[in-house]
Amino acid sequence: MNRLPDPASLVHGTGLSATSHLQKVLVSELARLAQLKAAPPLRRALSGPGAFESALRRDAAQRGGAVIAEYKQASPSLGPFAKGTPLLPQLRAYQEGGASALSILAEPAYFKGSTKDLRAAEELGLPRLYKGFVIAESQLAEAEGTGAEAVLLIARVLKGHTAAFAEAARARGLEPLVELHDLTEVGFAQEAQARLVGINARDLSTFTLGEPTAAPLRRAFPEAVLIRESGLATPEDARAALRAGFDAVLIGEALMRSADPKDFLARALAELRTGVS
Repeated sequence: MNRLPDPASLVHGTGLSATSHLQKVLVSELARLAQLKAAPPLRRALSGPGAFESALRRDAAQRGGAVIAEYKQASPSLGPFAKGTPLLPQLRAYQEGGASALSILAEPAYFKGSTKDLRAAEELGLPRLYKGFVIAESQLAEAEGTGAEAVLLIARVLKGHTAAFAEAARARGLEPLVELHDLTEVGFAQEAQARLVGINARDLSTFTLGEPTAAPLRRAFPEAVLIRESGLATPEDARAALRAGFDAVLIGEALMRSADPKDFLARALAELRTGVS
């Protein structure tokens, strides 16, 4: 296994402004590492598709698209916009609305996330993504310890070390979801042999991929599950992304703000079901 880099070197080498939201979160996570231990892997190493990928592929094939429904109570830009939202009722609404998988924030300082939420979500039986800001082996150990099936790896942060982190994740039985922000990061995900590729772009019309469809990513990753991760405020936005070639969408803020997340998801998926044989 490739040796993982020093976490401090990763954080200080991002090239991001010290005032950027992402950099603030990374600095906070760097300080939190002192509380974590890089325990030996508990689960068998992953060599192929896991439960998270399989759920997305199944629903994309059967109904024209899959949804990863996210639970988060706050963000650096919005503050505590949904703090106190009961976890399990929210997740049950996601499940009843047709969510294929769950994304649950683990970062405590800015997103008010908790590993306890990931553990509690196990009772629903849906595969879970540990949504964090991974810069160290100890965070992968933390993700594995929650029972999560998948873990987020941000190429903008990990850069040339993305493949090493993906390998370390798989060694713990975790499916790596590699997140990209622009085309310069495609090579990192390719080197990591990513099977789950997310794009975090709030406005694809100005995104450097050059077109508001999944086509550029599909050319780079013909076999991967492609996931649109942000900028989806309405059920119509989600449907448009799926019809533009993405296999799945990740929806967080809009669901947390919705008075009826079950209905939101049902409407996002309803028209996709018609016409899918």
